[in-house]
Amino acid sequence: MVPEGRERKSAGRRSAVLAAMLVAWLLPSTALGFDAADSLRKGAFVLSLQAGGGSLNQALEEHDHGSWFVSFLPRLTYVPIDPIGSGWLRGTLEVGAEGWLQFFREPVETAAEGLKAVARYDFLGFGRLVPYAEVLVGAGYKNFRPWDNPTSFTFVLEAGVGVSYMVTPSIAITGGYRFQHLSNAGLGHRNRGYNYDGGVVGVSILFP
Repeated sequence: MVPEGRERKSAGRRSAVLAAMLVAWLLPSTALGFDAADSLRKGAFVLSLQAGGGSLNQALEEHDHGSWFVSFLPRLTYVPIDPIGSGWLRGTLEVGAEGWLQFFREPVETAAEGLKAVARYDFLGFGRLVPYAEVLVGAGYKNFRPWDNPTSFTFVLEAGVGVSYMVTPSIAITGGYRFQHLSNAGLGHRNRGYNYDGGVVGVSILFP
């Protein structure tokens, strides 16, 4: 027969363990029960490490130079305004800059690099899911110079849509689609543009 005092201590230990398990289970859900607008508020910075890839838009292109690529896209943006709008249109704006390192794998190994300005609108009406639409405009250097676009200097124009998932109030994972256009804007004698479809994934750290 177990002494009454020992039984009480055992019951107390079991209660403490159950309470600790309950607290451990509740804490993550409490931490994740937040509004994305609290993180993407005016004055916040967003540092992102992104990678991507893509290929020529076959509906628009007849040639195959640089037919597919991979890219590295470090990025820093700033939220200059408080959330605006209501319902599913409620959102905020990110502006900033994105580095552009793009490596073409076919038909020969070539590269392009430069810097782009970024403007992204984040839709904040979906909890931790944050859909977005963005435009990027920049310029850089490319070391492939085909006959129909012989300049090393190039402009890069992009438009994209995607979604971020707020893992915590300060960390998000992102995936999206981008359409990309490369051309020299008539600075060379010939200016055949290149159009690509691509995707991008990344991890962002927010500094509210």
